[in-house]
Amino acid sequence: MTILTRYRDRYRSAYADSMAMNLRLPADLAEALRALAAKTGRSQQDLAREALEEYVRDYPLRSYPREVRHMITPAPRHPGDPSAEEEVRRTWAGVDTSGLLAALLQDRESSRW
Repeated sequence: MTILTRYRDRYRSAYADSMAMNLRLPADLAEALRALAAKTGRSQQDLAREALEEYVRDYPLRSYPREVRHMITPAPRHPGDPSAEEEVRRTWAGVDTSGLLAALLQDRESSRW
């Protein structure tokens, strides 16, 4: 086995389940990404991947009114975190969640074709 073959095989096994893509950014966005990467010590690729993951995950929330999206956005902390559970209890204390959900669903249905 040649060195080239060994590196090629290692590369393929490491990236077998991923997709490569080229992304053209406007100059100001590219500079902001470079600056953020330098500030955080993370790679531009990691930052772009994280942003895309969040965008794809949260895209279905766009059908809800902007005022309530933050209430149904996935939690930034692990659900088993005691401080996160306490924060959820405080936030939702006194809120009629079944009425809110019914109103959201009705609003969502009425905004469709």
